[in-house]
Amino acid sequence: MRSRDGLRFRSALLPGFLALLLFLVPPLVAAAPNGTVRDAVPLLQRLEHAHWVAQGHGPHILYVIFDPNCPYCHALYDELQPHIHPDQLTVRYVPVGYLAPSSFGKAAAILEAKNPLAAMQKNESGFDKTSHHGAIAEILPNAASTNALHSNMGILKATGQKIVPTLIYTRRDNTVKIIKGTPDKTDLPAVLKEIR
Repeated sequence: MRSRDGLRFRSALLPGFLALLLFLVPPLVAAAPNGTVRDAVPLLQRLEHAHWVAQGHGPHILYVIFDPNCPYCHALYDELQPHIHPDQLTVRYVPVGYLAPSSFGKAAAILEAKNPLAAMQKNESGFDKTSHHGAIAEILPNAASTNALHSNMGILKATGQKIVPTLIYTRRDNTVKIIKGTPDKTDLPAVLKEIR
């Protein structure tokens, strides 16, 4: 009798355990952390309508999801600068704010600035490499920038992992590539040549 009760108890727990497991596993859009996206249309549509800061006017579009206090995002920003005009890039920086307590307010300050690109450049040019803090002062976000930053964070989560920087671009073969983290400096030119 005891073994049957134990079996019934375990059988009763199984559906709840499976439901909890499904709840805890994040939905994946990407095939792998650094991979080609299987169904890229929804992700690209969200990125096109996201709140981003554009640098450059080239036909090759690279999305970079970044946090204003991220040292790796800062390194990527610096590494991209010499490539923007020669490689005919448009870099669309998609801000999020979650790494440090001041990140959300700094991301909002960039979005709410009269010149968001100048605000971002100020953040990066004065980036403190010791404390890992961007130079722009944080602000109390208004409702519009709060909503924009939450939406941008939703895009980052939709890539499968909350890692910054995240690079997203359409390749020449019309597949979409996601790169989590900063590409090695020696690999960056090859990555940029892949962009359609």
